[in-house]
Amino acid sequence: MKDFFKGVRKHIDRLDAAHLREQYKLVADEFARTDMLIHALKEGIVRLDANGEPVQSNPAAEQLLGSDPVDAIRTLGLPLGKSSRREVVVTYPEERTLEIQTTPLGEETIVYVRDITAEKARTEEELRTGATKAVCDLAAGVAHEIGNPLNAIALNLQLLQRDPSDTEAIDVCMSQVKRLDGIIRGFLSALRPTRPDLMPGSLADPLKSCLAALRQQLEERRIRVTLDTPSALPPVALDKGQMEQVFFNIVKNALEAMSDGGELAIELKADDRDVSVSFRDTGSGMDDEQLAHLFEPYRTTKEKGTGLGLMISARIVRDHGGTIAAESKPGQGTTFTIRLPRLERRIRELK
Repeated sequence: MKDFFKGVRKHIDRLDAAHLREQYKLVADEFARTDMLIHALKEGIVRLDANGEPVQSNPAAEQLLGSDPVDAIRTLGLPLGKSSRREVVVTYPEERTLEIQTTPLGEETIVYVRDITAEKARTEEELRTGATKAVCDLAAGVAHEIGNPLNAIALNLQLLQRDPSDTEAIDVCMSQVKRLDGIIRGFLSALRPTRPDLMPGSLADPLKSCLAALRQQLEERRIRVTLDTPSALPPVALDKGQMEQVFFNIVKNALEAMSDGGELAIELKADDRDVSVSFRDTGSGMDDEQLAHLFEPYRTTKEKGTGLGLMISARIVRDHGGTIAAESKPGQGTTFTIRLPRLERRIRELK
């Protein structure tokens, strides 16, 4: 098509009215075929202009989103001019899980909507029936993690045999037992999901607990953390322990992506519907292929990773009635954004 327009511009002075009409018809036919192709797709396509206003969409977009794409896109608050991926759950006309991806195209942004309900169901089924495979994939890493605290306990028990009053050795043993408990709990959470015990609370509480636990590692990696939070944050329904696990996974990912230091900017904010927290790192970033498979099991770029951390995090956020989204470009860092419904909104929806 580009070569066609170049040819027409080059020879336009020599084209008479009949030839111009012929060339115009060829262009019109080509655009008509493209439009038919977009309308025939089962996946939703929406074009956004530079201001984020939809300028074109196909019938599949309206069918999947369950409403006029113009209204739905505005509600989602998608990033403009960036590659991103998120999963959302819609309840009308039936409950479905949608994958929504954005891709920059010149000054426009293309939104791609895909129904992944069956795919998510298959993934959950594979996790349930594939516990043996999960054990095999994780066993080596778990054995290594368990080995260190067991050695520490054994050494300190030997010290206690020599001097039963050695309180420092007792404290070391207790701390290592707690560490073992954490390792085993993390291992089991990958294979045996538990429903969250939702209680009213602030999203800032598990975030601050997570940062306190990782403070030493962040300082050792020379990572500067900035926290932007409003003085008053609306409450949400959350399981503090599970959300702390989500934040731990995201901050650990950011930490590992910034091996030579960097900055992690964390922002908490609220609107009329949700409370959100975003984590923006200055790490290596990801390409579109990595971003597309980010929340799938056994997909990881780490040599010793299992790819389960973000999958578990996405499941926890969904169980809280929220969404998790990622934006990234190679060499430009990654931003994770988690949104949970405000407590009063969740109560209204449950009614």
